[in-house]
Amino acid sequence: MNTILKIAWRNIWRNKRRTLITVASIMFALFFAIIMRGFGIGSYEKMKENAVKSYSGYIQIHKNGYWDDKTINNIFSLDDEIITKFESDTRVNVVIPRLESFSLASSGESTKGVVVMGISPEKEDKMTKIKSFLEEGDFIGSDDKSILVAAGLAKFLNVKVNDTLVLFSSGYHGATAAGLYPVKGILKLPFPDMNRSTVYLSISEAQSFFSTGNQFTGLIFDLNNIDDVADVEQTITETINLDEYEVMNWEVMNKELLQMIETDNAGGVIMIGILYLVIAFGIFGTVLMMTNERIREFSVMVSVGMQKRKLALVIIVELIFLTTIAVMAGILISLPVMFYYYYNPIEFTGDAVAAMKDFNFEPVIPMSLDVQIFIFQGIAISILMIIAMSYPTIKIMTLNIVKGLRS
Repeated sequence: MNTILKIAWRNIWRNKRRTLITVASIMFALFFAIIMRGFGIGSYEKMKENAVKSYSGYIQIHKNGYWDDKTINNIFSLDDEIITKFESDTRVNVVIPRLESFSLASSGESTKGVVVMGISPEKEDKMTKIKSFLEEGDFIGSDDKSILVAAGLAKFLNVKVNDTLVLFSSGYHGATAAGLYPVKGILKLPFPDMNRSTVYLSISEAQSFFSTGNQFTGLIFDLNNIDDVADVEQTITETINLDEYEVMNWEVMNKELLQMIETDNAGGVIMIGILYLVIAFGIFGTVLMMTNERIREFSVMVSVGMQKRKLALVIIVELIFLTTIAVMAGILISLPVMFYYYYNPIEFTGDAVAAMKDFNFEPVIPMSLDVQIFIFQGIAISILMIIAMSYPTIKIMTLNIVKGLRS
């Protein structure tokens, strides 16, 4: 076997120009495929992170029916012992209680329907980093009776820090909900819909406003690792009564986003497929040329006693060497680019920023360093080369020595 390896290695460098052209064509095609896929998967990961970290969390618990009918009457409570048990799970970063409903917000002559988010400020910040969006004023505390207003809504209502905002709504079981709240801070939220229509109260103040007592509309779970979602969801379902509560993971809550990602991913796969079709023609052309140029050589080697199967094995090893060199080179030249854009994602400017924000996406294209990107591209090139190996193998096994020597 060592002899075959030595012969194959020497053979690929007998015609250095052909070898280098073949390696370069595969290497650069692989480079572009890896970079394209890295940006694509990076964008999908960012979309999922935005959806999870900005609002939904990885898992939510609601009262049965809340997701389809989000009214203030579909609220629930859980024993503190159960919540503490969930929070003590090493896979769970934080469990966030929320009380969400709708209200009319008024200031002066301006009135608008808004989403009232009752939050636990410290816990909420652990997941959504909501403090980082504070543009003016101060953040609320857990016992605060003040309100945080999204920047777009503040502009519409013409309110500033220390102004008073009137909220009027229907509370739990039809109770009247009305209150005057000083504006403690203004948040510039990254998503247009939320930025135009959201106010934040501490959850204790929201419970008082809507007359719900110690109840909430949802418990949101932020996990340390997305791969733990299924196991944590199973743990939750075994702990609570599913006749009263519903447990939903982030994929169920973000179906539209996942469908959009799948559609876009299909388009990306087609583009990669077209690129590999071009690579395939290059590989097959090289193998065809290499084989036909060496028919006389093959005939001489067989005529002096070399077995056809060993000769075919030499050619297969040559192609394996070529593929390995090209794949390793493609990965190596792509790594610096991927690392650069991983730490310095592409940021959009101009009209593209507004267009992406309208779809609740951050105006950046991040890079993914998922190892599966490299594995998939390497496997794809290897499959193409394995298919290409069939031609010289068949040609050698059916070689007519007399005709070959005359060629």
